[in-house]
Amino acid sequence: MDRHLLQRTSTELCLDHDNQAEDYLEGLTKDEKSYVHRYTPYYKWRKRILLGFLLSLALFGLLDLGYRTYTLMQSHRPISCNCGDTIGEALANGCEYDSLAAAWLPAACRDNELNEAFEHAGSNEDGSWPYYADLNKTRRLSLEEVSMMPETGGNFFTTHRWHLVHWERNTRIEHRYNNLNHINHCEMMVLAQYPLDEIATTAGVSLHSDVVAGEPSEHHH
Repeated sequence: MDRHLLQRTSTELCLDHDNQAEDYLEGLTKDEKSYVHRYTPYYKWRKRILLGFLLSLALFGLLDLGYRTYTLMQSHRPISCNCGDTIGEALANGCEYDSLAAAWLPAACRDNELNEAFEHAGSNEDGSWPYYADLNKTRRLSLEEVSMMPETGGNFFTTHRWHLVHWERNTRIEHRYNNLNHINHCEMMVLAQYPLDEIATTAGVSLHSDVVAGEPSEHHH
């Protein structure tokens, strides 16, 4: 059997159409037909292996693409910082009061080390921040009293310095503050140029921290 016949047979049978194969076999000798019949099962077996390999690669590629897409979507999904409707629910959900955020936050939304540093960076002698029940400073509030405000009601009053640090921290960490209204609010606050330790800021305490329920505001004498 010459090499030319082998190459010609291999090439033409790659079409693998029954009618074309029958027409081709009519022009061959008995020996040539015998060779072709022996060769064809091997070719089909090899073709099936190749096809199976390619399908496996395609399936693996689709699975990998799906996994990467899911992972990317999960990594960009905002983390919920809501703690519930009451302080009891907040505690049950593992939330703690974050004085820097003026909100109850779950662990995923807190930076305990940063909050600890903030609580010792205030203007009081012990490094704490001054909190009052009104603008005239008639009654000082403890940090625990401030944290209970979602249930006791009202706002606390503190310094302009507290407001500046609060704004700087929350713009970097909490996604709910990444909006134009909050940026404009902070710009006005900075341009006001109030004395840093003047009691000029009032704010409430939040349990629902996925949205900005109310900005700290300035009350200048």
